Amino acid sequence: MIARRIVLGIVVGLLAAAVAVAVTQPRLATRVTGLEVSIQQKIGVELAVAGVYLEESGIPMPVPSEVGIGYLGQRMTVNPLALGTTWFGLTLLIVLGSTNLFAASRRFGPALVDGRLGKALHLTPSGVARAQRWFQRWGPLAIGLSRYVPGLRWGMAVACGTLGVRYRTFWWSTAISASVWAAALLTLGVTVGDGIARLIAEHAWMGLLLPLPAVAVVTAGLVRLVIVKGRATSSPSVSASV
Repeated sequence: MIARRIVLGIVVGLLAAAVAVAVTQPRLATRVTGLEVSIQQKIGVELAVAGVYLEESGIPMPVPSEVGIGYLGQRMTVNPLALGTTWFGLTLLIVLGSTNLFAASRRFGPALVDGRLGKALHLTPSGVARAQRWFQRWGPLAIGLSRYVPGLRWGMAVACGTLGVRYRTFWWSTAISASVWAAALLTLGVTVGDGIARLIAEHAWMGLLLPLPAVAVVTAGLVRLVIVKGRATSSPSVSASV
């Protein structure tokens, strides 16, 4: 709770600062937006693909994979072959990334959630337990539906690994769900992506807000690290009795 308040305060402060800079220094806002566009044109596709893979593997990313897939749709030409190839590649990428987290949880079990790695990946026992209840009630259908429920996607992959779900069941359920998910996001990118890009180009202050998600993710990680270390330092050590 404390970490969330700190991160929220920092994000609100940065938001106010971005608006103030855009109002008082319009040329600076235009230069920043131009730099962001230049980076996107050079390595935007590579960053989006890497971001999708890493996030599916359980690593929190500054830009959500939903945005990355929509961006890829916006960058694609309206060519059925190109769109079909991108859709198939994204589906495979999502399955491979999800399998990383699934295999890790199958190998390490509950220790993955309770250890430092679980904290770094923002995995919580309550989220995994919720996913386990879903799977025990709905079976493979829960794997597909979890992708559309905020906060449940990673927990479901871990739950399936710890419950001993077969690889084949996890793969097929994830692939079917990911194919629909990727197709919908690519379609949004193709249809409305150019409009959003023009809107950002016309209003330079919006370009200053693009780094905010990255700042929020990094700040949240640092705050959580400081809080966890502080608790570990303040907790009394227990010496073995003789």
